[in-house]
Amino acid sequence: MHSPDLILFWIAFFAYFAGFIFYSLYLSFRRAFFAKLGMWAMILGFIPQTAGFIVRWILADHIPLSNMYEYMGLMSWMAALSFFIIVGRYKKPAFGGFIAPVVFMLMVTASLLPKDISQALMPALQSYWLTIHVTLAALGSGSFAVASGVSFIYLLKSSSQSSGGFFSFKGSTPVAIGSYLLFPIVFTLISKAFDILPQNTEFFLFIGGEKITGLGWLFTGIGLALPISALLWVYLYKKVVSANQSQNYGAAIFTIIIVTFLIGGLVTGFLIKLNVVGLTETSSWKLFEFLGVTWLISLLLFYPIYWILGVKAPHFFKRVKIDADLLEEINYKAVSLGYPLYTVGALFAGAIWAEQAWGQFWSWDPKEVGALIIWLFYSGFLHARKQRNWRGERAAILSIFGLLMILLSFFGNYFFGGQHAYT
Repeated sequence: MHSPDLILFWIAFFAYFAGFIFYSLYLSFRRAFFAKLGMWAMILGFIPQTAGFIVRWILADHIPLSNMYEYMGLMSWMAALSFFIIVGRYKKPAFGGFIAPVVFMLMVTASLLPKDISQALMPALQSYWLTIHVTLAALGSGSFAVASGVSFIYLLKSSSQSSGGFFSFKGSTPVAIGSYLLFPIVFTLISKAFDILPQNTEFFLFIGGEKITGLGWLFTGIGLALPISALLWVYLYKKVVSANQSQNYGAAIFTIIIVTFLIGGLVTGFLIKLNVVGLTETSSWKLFEFLGVTWLISLLLFYPIYWILGVKAPHFFKRVKIDADLLEEINYKAVSLGYPLYTVGALFAGAIWAEQAWGQFWSWDPKEVGALIIWLFYSGFLHARKQRNWRGERAAILSIFGLLMILLSFFGNYFFGGQHAYT
């Protein structure tokens, strides 16, 4: 039987899902009735989620921030709070249709994580710095997630406003996506021929009721190829695509690929949870195995999402009366809110806590390094906007890259281990 806090979590989960659906219907049919239902659904999700946090605190007899499920839950709570602030501040229900999906996706991610309550905290966690460090870091990350959600919409909105910005399956589109779809396979086969990929892995797939092993090298190679593939795509875009498409085409294709990959990552998480896919437990290649499976899932999702965001969405955004400058402003304000929270929580409070728990302020732990990289990235983001006037598409793309780094750092425990592995 589920504990009371988990019952409240699932109530919030389905309420947020209803809010996501209602706001999607509002964006499609422009009926205020759906926006009102969406707002009520989000309220009916926020209340039990808040109550669940309090109940879990009582059951655990300490603030519930000692594992990844609790951290992600607080991130989604912050995203929901931002939803109410933004929709209430700007009086534009359409913003609900852009932020509600972010809240729901964070809840989906939390639902995949182990939810056991830590009754007895290990010594390193028995400190009031736990509350300061994790709470502020999670709230800051939630603000960054909202900024990235708005940035996705900005890029799609921007592409719909440019002449020739609509996509088709003809012309330069195959060149634009070919490196993402085909290059990983070519790279993997060449790497296999030169015998530079791991041969003995514990990776497995269940297909048709049969357990298939021996594919770890394949997905590892694909995962290794993806960063190179991204660089190749930029080169091909500049040399081949940009001359035949609108100036916004590259940013829009980038958005579609990232959305597809994020959804593919969630699907991969479900498959791992259901034991349909198994990664090598102790391996430095584990991250690349995960990326390889995610790439395979994204292939199946790519063209449906491409059709929705690339073919249908531009027509939709031409009808939605939302100023792109307003989206850019929200992106900046969300980052500006998250930055001091993350700075104080993830860096300063984290360093003080590390000194108390482990005897040193810095130990080059993977999660410490990840937090530092994220902080430097957002420091650069704010500097570029203030001093270099980086706005619009540049700022939106940077914000999305920030989300990718946050997710990689968050799940780094599974891939890199380290002193934060207990979380």
